[in-house]
Amino acid sequence: MPIFAQQLSFNKSKQNNEMFFNYTWSNHQEQTTDITFALPLRQVNKQTHKKFIPDLAQQYVYIEIHKAARKIEPREARVQIHRRGQDIQIQVTSRSNNLLAKWQRSMNQSKEKALNQYLRDNYYSHFRSHLGQKTIKPDHLRYISENTAALLPLAQAVYDKLPTNSETRAYVNLVLSWVQSIPYNELKNRLASNGAGYLPPLSVVANNQGDCDSKTVLMASLVRSLLPDVKMTMVFLPNHALLGIVLPFRTDEQTLDIDGLNYLLMEPTGPAKIPLGEVANRSARYIAGNMYSLEEVL
Repeated sequence: MPIFAQQLSFNKSKQNNEMFFNYTWSNHQEQTTDITFALPLRQVNKQTHKKFIPDLAQQYVYIEIHKAARKIEPREARVQIHRRGQDIQIQVTSRSNNLLAKWQRSMNQSKEKALNQYLRDNYYSHFRSHLGQKTIKPDHLRYISENTAALLPLAQAVYDKLPTNSETRAYVNLVLSWVQSIPYNELKNRLASNGAGYLPPLSVVANNQGDCDSKTVLMASLVRSLLPDVKMTMVFLPNHALLGIVLPFRTDEQTLDIDGLNYLLMEPTGPAKIPLGEVANRSARYIAGNMYSLEEVL
């Protein structure tokens, strides 16, 4: 039977312009660890994530490509724009084949640019599953990048619990045990949920809960806070996520070869207490079957 990560207590309180947190949990060695830290209240309150709504994205794109169409000289080409279900179709007519090709290409680029801008404004990104299925998901890499500094007080609080001159993997393992102890919310289908249920890192901390994507992003953010140069990658499995990190490893540990580098794998989701270098049996089967997609953490 797996041993489950156990959160023994969680408390938070507001004081002036800060939110104070206290966590107590049982780590991989069955030792009780507690940390106390404070985060600026404005940062905690600011971080929310909106569900991706295709109709709103389509409306934004529709308006933007109409703006682009109005810039075309009517003597060169005419543009008709139609909505067809979840798609927007652009029809360009011109007496010149060269101008037709030019403005059709330009309008298609405007459509793509508008969608990408909408996604960036709302913290979303394109995603392709291991089967090649395309969808939209939260921009996990951006959340990691933008939360590294904000989470430094938490990362430092964990680091301060370690003996002097501890190895890097001791810090990673202690953070991992803490993230695993945070109550788990089941991930909705990544390909169909449009980001519903995802919580950014500070929201996971403040709400004391998160799904596998949310907890993996939090884990990566905390590692990056104190290890700015270590190589990491997010490993997306069917409705699950792992984190890989380039650290020294033993031959009996679970790694993934990516472009000649061995990434040591970890399971931030919990609730099972699985130390760095080990993964759940189901995760191992997905990895062995190449049923995963990758995103390098920059």
